[in-house]
Amino acid sequence: MDQKQYLIKGTLLLTVMGLLARFAGFFYKIFLSRTIGAAQIGLYQLALPVYSFGTALCGGGIQSAISKFVAECRAREDTRGAGKILFAGLFLSVSLSLLMLGVLYLCAPLIAQRFLLEKSCTILLKTMAFSLPFQMVNSCICGYFMGARRIVPPAFSQLLEQLARITAVLFLYAVSSRNGILSGAALMVFGQLAGEAVSALFCIGCIVFSGHGDISQKRSRQKISSGKRYHRFSSIANVFQQNAENLQLTRRSLILSVRRILTVSAPLGANRILLCVLQAIEAALLPLMLRSAGMASSEALTLYGTLTGMALPMILFPTAVTSALGMLLLPAVSEAQALNQNRQISQTVNASFLGGLLIGSFCLGAFLLFGEYLGCTVFHSELAGIYIRRLALICPLFYISGTLTSVLHGLGKSSLILIWNLLGFALRLLCIVGLVPAKGMNGYLCGILLDQLFLTICTLYTLHKCGVLTVCIPKSVAQTLFPALLSGSAAFVFLVFWRQKIPALACLLAGGGIYCTLFLCCASAVRLIRPRSSSPPADPERRIGTYTG
Repeated sequence: MDQKQYLIKGTLLLTVMGLLARFAGFFYKIFLSRTIGAAQIGLYQLALPVYSFGTALCGGGIQSAISKFVAECRAREDTRGAGKILFAGLFLSVSLSLLMLGVLYLCAPLIAQRFLLEKSCTILLKTMAFSLPFQMVNSCICGYFMGARRIVPPAFSQLLEQLARITAVLFLYAVSSRNGILSGAALMVFGQLAGEAVSALFCIGCIVFSGHGDISQKRSRQKISSGKRYHRFSSIANVFQQNAENLQLTRRSLILSVRRILTVSAPLGANRILLCVLQAIEAALLPLMLRSAGMASSEALTLYGTLTGMALPMILFPTAVTSALGMLLLPAVSEAQALNQNRQISQTVNASFLGGLLIGSFCLGAFLLFGEYLGCTVFHSELAGIYIRRLALICPLFYISGTLTSVLHGLGKSSLILIWNLLGFALRLLCIVGLVPAKGMNGYLCGILLDQLFLTICTLYTLHKCGVLTVCIPKSVAQTLFPALLSGSAAFVFLVFWRQKIPALACLLAGGGIYCTLFLCCASAVRLIRPRSSSPPADPERRIGTYTG
């Protein structure tokens, strides 16, 4: 399977599984919004950044490092080296997660009272701590499978995690409603623990019992892009079935593998840790600034929960496509670099940019037109619909930067991404402090827009300087905005004439059908479905990866 077929099929599979998980998640959010309320969702979202900090500290960029090095081992047909990388990653991340579990469990009361300013978050933090080892096991094994081009286990893992989470919450809600044991955000936390545990057990099962099904012990023939030779790459099950002497997992080799992982994971981990710290500061600062604007504590939590628990998940729903592509791009770029296929990297980046821009333009028009309908119909919240409509402007920026940062990680530009994320988050925090007390939640939305705009500009500039992004950006933007503008105008006319005559759900379905049909027709007409990128540089081998910022 060549690079193009691998990216298309892998993205399709991950997208389908991701969409199924997100559809299930939306019904889950609807159930939560109608049972525990927006304030309890906001309480869960308040404690979540602390857990995210723990996962960043334990896992950091270990999953990405495993995926990168396993992809390089695959290019060299080094099965034993891939096994050592996975063992080293598991040893490092699981050890850190067990240490973090104890720290977070013991310090939960202090963090809840002094930092989050909500004493009721204590039980949430203590329960979240037990999810850390399961998530580390899951992420490391999924990172291996991504690097080995085994897409099925990671794809089913995310869907299984969501289903286990929802099942656990429904069961606990049925029990607690009768006995009064659990209520509110505690249900969400116990559901998260169940989902992580089931997903980790599934991944372990894929490793141990991979002699059956998709992850077989058979050595699959993989065709490299030159089309001149084939090579084989064994399943990690073969490695697990060998004894310690054959694996040669001595103390020295384990230390060397850990050091190798840290060379890549340390910058990525620092990036995620600092971002989690800033997100935790944001989660504590935003309700405080809303209260300083004259709102009550319950009202501030309700606004925060509506934005983060209802509006943002709707805006981020299409990232099922871009996230799937980003997961595949890092090992794909790493393998192409190992094989010196720089022209192929350029073609992959161009196609990824145009795809993200196309999806972003489509979602921009869709959320601007139907945002309020979605909020009222899906969440029964007019405020959620208002936030969805206002957040529509970040769609193209978020989808482009989210996809192309994976390429930069594969090219070794993690330090630059760290600096950009810090500066972008600083802009967001300045907006919270300076604009939220006067403008309310609109000030925070402005901060999100400035953050994503800054990150997207820096990403595109660096890829252009590296020589891997060769399409004409202004022309691409104009081509993608044209279908959104034309189809959006037709859908707007329909809404003006029929919004008072038919129910909101019928209006949403009919208007959405008109918009989608016209958008696809216009996009095909201007050849966006199969874009023509400009010619790559004459000697891309000299330019790729030379820009250091």
